[in-house]
Amino acid sequence: MPWNVRLGFLVAAVCCWMLGPWSGTTAYAQSASATAPEKIQALITQLGDRNFTVRERAQSDLARMGITAFDQLFGAMRDPDLEIARRAQYLIRSVEIEWTRPEFSDEVNAYLNRYGNLNVDNRRSRIGELSRLHTMDALSALCRISRYDVSEVLSKEAALAAAIQFQGASAEEKTQITEIISDRIGDSPRVGPSWLKIFRTSLNQPAEAIALWEDQITEEIDLFTTRPALTSQQVVLDLVRWEVDQLRQQGKQEEALAAMEDVIRISAKFSESELLDLTTWFLDRKGPSVVGQLAEYHAKKAPAVNDMPIGGPFGENASLLYLLAESELVQDNIEKAEAYAKAALELEPDSYDSHYLTAQALSDRGTFRWSRNEYRYVIDSFDDPMERESMLARMQLAELENDLGYSDKAAEVMWPWVEAVEKLYGPNNPLNADREEAISRFLARSYLFRATAAEKRGDLAAAKKDLDKAIKYYEDEADVLIASYRVGQQDDMWKAKAKEHIDHTIDFYKPFVEKFQKQYEIFKQNSRGDDFMGTQGSQMANYCNQYAWLVCNTYGDFDHAIESSELSLEMVPGNGAYLDTLAHCHAAKKDWGAAAKYQRMAAMQIPHSGMIRKKYQEFTKKCEENNIEFETIELPPSPDTHFPEYKKDGKL
Repeated sequence: MPWNVRLGFLVAAVCCWMLGPWSGTTAYAQSASATAPEKIQALITQLGDRNFTVRERAQSDLARMGITAFDQLFGAMRDPDLEIARRAQYLIRSVEIEWTRPEFSDEVNAYLNRYGNLNVDNRRSRIGELSRLHTMDALSALCRISRYDVSEVLSKEAALAAAIQFQGASAEEKTQITEIISDRIGDSPRVGPSWLKIFRTSLNQPAEAIALWEDQITEEIDLFTTRPALTSQQVVLDLVRWEVDQLRQQGKQEEALAAMEDVIRISAKFSESELLDLTTWFLDRKGPSVVGQLAEYHAKKAPAVNDMPIGGPFGENASLLYLLAESELVQDNIEKAEAYAKAALELEPDSYDSHYLTAQALSDRGTFRWSRNEYRYVIDSFDDPMERESMLARMQLAELENDLGYSDKAAEVMWPWVEAVEKLYGPNNPLNADREEAISRFLARSYLFRATAAEKRGDLAAAKKDLDKAIKYYEDEADVLIASYRVGQQDDMWKAKAKEHIDHTIDFYKPFVEKFQKQYEIFKQNSRGDDFMGTQGSQMANYCNQYAWLVCNTYGDFDHAIESSELSLEMVPGNGAYLDTLAHCHAAKKDWGAAAKYQRMAAMQIPHSGMIRKKYQEFTKKCEENNIEFETIELPPSPDTHFPEYKKDGKL
């Protein structure tokens, strides 16, 4: 054999001998899943060996195992042997997790892309996005995060996000959820995965799971007070919220109230916004008595001043004080509720924007009497109805009255402003180039309110006159066109006139919508949907919704209206007004099952909207008449129903 050939074989042999351990790494990693837990535990024990070489070799072997050794290494991070704990921590942080998976959808993988390189806040944001998808691969991704994210807090948050996401799972979903959790969690010793196992138990054995949750909550609250780095305020709150919802589903309201009370002792350092969230949640879960306990707990540290009815943050923040008032109102403590509401109205007398925003929040909660008082406070603070704050307060109050079915009151609220505007600009020149678009739109809606009131009285002549004025002020206002179409059903000439304006507006919106549909599909195909939504999403969603709303309430291509409405919801998921539109689109096609479904979803988002509630009842009645199955919800009554006046005349 020639010397150079012999040399080649010799070099190859030496290389194979030297590279043997390295060339086998891939195969080792591939077969690592079959590595016995006993072997991993033996290597972990060797991390604390007296012999440095043994320690290094064990660390090297565990590093090559990668994710297979993760669960046991994580447990070893708290080993009493500090050398084992230190090396385990190093190994855990060096494990490279392949977060994206081929079995996941592109949408889920988009949220998991580069997940391991993100900071805690950004990873938390991705967890939140995944929790909103309500898909099985999103659940699977959350399980992986709970098992493998090195942050104990994020591991817990991912577990709770998964549990909360599917707490109302169907029978078919329960089977899938059980399989996914079992497959993704394995034998992980971590707290987050253990919560997922309890959630898995709750799917078919809710009573047994409740006892397990109670133990976890007690431990987590204790942990929050002793070692807060291992948990978070949000984790504790979500854990309690989960338990409360489970108890309420089983009709155990007293136990649910006791669980709510557990949160009070950890609320000492809550910010005002956190107290607002907590108080709102107490009220929404029928815990008004707990709100009073929470307020008193904080008042002990800061006694009341300046004749305020209560001290602490509840005596300083109008929104908190109104929530406290609501808690008393729903317990029929009317005098106490009114005292709190009066004190809240007197806070920040010169901050008109604060009063305006407070009024909106009160309206959203269905406390309409106090909302009206706040709007009136702003309106009455200005002699000139043209002042910005006064104008906005009038418009919002008018919209509130109109939504509750009081179009005459809505017009009455707006008319001092209408007269002032027309005196300034002249009633015969509604399209004055100097006028802001918002003013033209407000004028159109003001005349719409008065026209609607006239229509209800049966005075169609007055209604048509006001609608004609409204169209001149703002011809693309969809609700004005819809009202004109409705009135036109009794007058052919008016119907033709209304149709002319409707056709014009549809022709304006439709090309925009079709263009947006094509653009959005292209952006989605290139995985840039989020970028597109960030730049044009809001305007696009509004155009799609306006177009769909006009078509489904008049005439046109109802299928295209449904597509347009669905697109608006893709860009702004969960928007109550857009869900209302989608329900109306299906109603236009007499698809009462879909109409009831989406109207129910709209009512869940905006539970105290008079119009949305009315349509929900209408669509569900249609389902009953046509023997169509539908899912029901219990619409929460307005707190105002506890006032004696409501009990007397039934008016909100």
